[in-house]
Amino acid sequence: MGENELRAMLARRSGLDEASLWYPVHEVPRLFGVSWPLTGDRAEEVLSALLDGLRRTLPPPDGPPSARGRRYVYLSEITDRYARCDTRRVLERIHHAGITPARPDGRDYDPRSECGWGARPSTAPDMGGMPSWGWWRAVREAGTRPSYRMPDPYVGEGPPPVDRALDLRESTGDERAYRAALLAAVREDPRQLDCWAHLGSDAFDRAEADEAALSEALGFYQSAVAVAELSLPPAFDGVLAWSELDNRPFHRALHGLGSTWWRLGDTKRAATVFGNSLRTNPADNQGIRYLVGPARAGTACPRSFGS
Repeated sequence: MGENELRAMLARRSGLDEASLWYPVHEVPRLFGVSWPLTGDRAEEVLSALLDGLRRTLPPPDGPPSARGRRYVYLSEITDRYARCDTRRVLERIHHAGITPARPDGRDYDPRSECGWGARPSTAPDMGGMPSWGWWRAVREAGTRPSYRMPDPYVGEGPPPVDRALDLRESTGDERAYRAALLAAVREDPRQLDCWAHLGSDAFDRAEADEAALSEALGFYQSAVAVAELSLPPAFDGVLAWSELDNRPFHRALHGLGSTWWRLGDTKRAATVFGNSLRTNPADNQGIRYLVGPARAGTACPRSFGS
């Protein structure tokens, strides 16, 4: 197999454009100690290694040491591989263009104030079932923390692309056109966080009929979370209140990522993501408190979950 053939095969398997893969394939002889053409078996080994490199997670931001679980746990601390081959490149593209950081909104979150659940939340079941409250102890012990606002998730002028895609789906009922519009938006500007999250939600819904769609959902939700994390300061331990509208796409992405890992049977990773949701949004407007306990206990995701 020659260089051009290998590049074409890598493009098909990664979903990336051949032009963007020129350099890594050109460097194969030097990196792997081989010469063109490659045998079939050797080509498969090289392809596997190249795909693995494309999916390797970027390291978390440097910061002062902090106990894991007592702060936000970054995606690259949860997994060492992205599900999508383009996620790393998306993040590098945003890095190159410049990152807009989350900013303190001038308020502090006090878990014992009337905005919190109180020192001893009720353990009685409600409409959502029996909630888990063990996570609340860590929130109380963390004390007062600064509240942050994420940068505007709807980049650019005019109506947000996610709204245009939703309007298209509503007016035509064309699900494929809806997905195509979302994908076009993130290709044009990968900072469109809510578009990534909606792509994840769409794939998660399709998994009811096709389990293979869960891997799509995982990739989209990981991209959404990783893009949002670029705006967080190192060793982040602030609050991202649901009341700030700009924070909601990130919370939707976290909810989706944790739910997808749970559906895939990875309860440990799901529980970590749910913990991130509750620590950054202790008001828990999404009902994560009903999910975190079963996930931490290793309970299989109910078949009806998300339907």
